[in-house]
Amino acid sequence: MPKDRGIEHIEKYFGNFTKLVANKIKKQGKVKILDAGCGYGVAMLDIIKKFGDKVEIIGYNYSKNDGTIEIMKKEAVKKKIFSAEEVNKIKNMPKILYIDANKKLPFSDNTFDFIYSMASVYLYDNKIHFLEECNRILKKEGIARISVAFYPHFEKDKGFPSRYYEMWEIWDRGKEVKIWDYCRRIKGIKSVGKHHDSKQYLEIKKQTRLNFKLQFVSSIDYNFIWKEWGGVKSIYTTQKKFKPRWRVK
Repeated sequence: MPKDRGIEHIEKYFGNFTKLVANKIKKQGKVKILDAGCGYGVAMLDIIKKFGDKVEIIGYNYSKNDGTIEIMKKEAVKKKIFSAEEVNKIKNMPKILYIDANKKLPFSDNTFDFIYSMASVYLYDNKIHFLEECNRILKKEGIARISVAFYPHFEKDKGFPSRYYEMWEIWDRGKEVKIWDYCRRIKGIKSVGKHHDSKQYLEIKKQTRLNFKLQFVSSIDYNFIWKEWGGVKSIYTTQKKFKPRWRVK
């Protein structure tokens, strides 16, 4: 997973995202943004470069192996976003937290105007939980754009089994439903872009409560099967209340 994605990748993945930020700044003066899975943090400093002190931005990684403030500063200088002198004078330096996004996110309700995530959700065990958490921490009229890996991550000629191409699996009364079709049932969320395209993403518009009405069944971490495979397949069912036969007394 590339960790040095910049603002150009935000535009590539999420279309007019920075225009949305600019419009919100004009409307309310300042915005707060979450970079979910920020890696080296290049995009965050690109945003600071573009909008200055009109933005407060927080990113998170799973561990320091994925990126730190010091790496972020070095990358910003390396990519000529800021000079070495400028980067040390930034007053609204982005923060990087270290969290497990499979759990409840450590932010209060109604915290962020915008959330974006370019390349991390495909690694989460319970992806639906994360999407519902994004809605919880969005402010009123807030927007999240999430690259959710509806497309195959691996090429056939690399030996990756076709049954593991997709990172999502939803079952409804014995039939599999594609995640982008299922999303049409959910108020406040839409799938944007062509299916199985890296530019496809989900957009969440703040809802009082975002409920996918799914139960998390299990996940398959591909790295446990083979070291050359990566990502996690998340499996869900619409059967919210049921008891497997083998557990019935």
